[in-house]
Parts: sequence; C-alpha cells; structure tokens
Amino acid sequence: MTLLVVAGTFLLMEPATYVVHRWVMHGAARRLHRSHHRWGSEGFELNDWFPVLFATLGMLAFAAGASIGPLHLLVPVSLGSAAYGLAYAFVHDLYIHRRLPWLSFEWRPLERLKAAHRVHHLFNGEPYGMLVPVVPAELRRRAASASTDPFPPARRPARGSVPSHVPVEA
Repeated sequence: MTLLVVAGTFLLMEPATYVVHRWVMHGAARRLHRSHHRWGSEGFELNDWFPVLFATLGMLAFAAGASIGPLHLLVPVSLGSAAYGLAYAFVHDLYIHRRLPWLSFEWRPLERLKAAHRVHHLFNGEPYGMLVPVVPAELRRRAASASTDPFPPARRPARGSVPSHVPVEA
C-alpha cells in the first residue's frame, strides 16, 4: 500500500505541477517566476523560492504524518512528492538550464523534454508540464523556425569523442 501511495503521488505531481506552473507561476505569482524567464540570468533567482516553499511544505507533511497517527499517509505522499521534486530538479535545473555549469552533458532520452521546455521559454506559454509535457503542434512548428535558443549548449567533453547527436562547434 505504501509503495502504491508513493508511486501514485509521483504520477499525480505532473498534473499538479501543470496547474501550479500555469495558474500560479504564470498567474498570481508571476513576479517571482519572471526571473526564471530572463535569458542569461545566473545564480539565485527569485523563482528559486518556489522549490524552497514546496520542500518546506513536503517536510511539514512528512513530520505531521510521522508524528500524528491518523495522518500516517502523509509520509508516503511526501516521499512521492519529494521523488518527483528530485526528478524535476534534475531534468529542469541541472539538465535543461545547466544550473551547475560543470555538470553539462547531452542525453538523448531527455532531449524531448528539453525541446518542449524550449517551446515554453520561447513563447512563455504551453507546455507547462515538465516530465510529460504536451506541446501543441502549432507551437512545435513555430519553435522549429525560431532562430533563438534560450538554453546553453552542452560543453564539449575534455577527452574522447563527441557523440554524433551533439553538434560540434567550428
């Protein structure tokens, strides 16, 4: 049962992320989120308060579930939410936005997510999901002809060959 709740929470976090991203981050709290959409911003962004808030709520839920018997299901819920948060941070912050410059690589399974998030940054709209983004066909076409790319390319490896799907800079 516990593992089912963890897995179910992880899966339900994607639609929850969509809702929060669409109607909170691009709605009522857009002032904080706007820092994330500025190209070339480095270091701490106002937008970074969102994961701090979400992690705090998750820790409070875990503590409540661990200490108050009738709320015991909050423990696996907070674990599923934390697992989603880690996956989100890896894909969004580390892989797509390269928030740690020394951790720079290309990984084909994540390139579809990067392309979808590129569309979001180019047009400041759909897709709002992260791990299972739905990109409208029209936006996909518009993005294909866009000349700008909001994401930095991966650094070339110091040794070894460059994989064929990574463009080599002249």
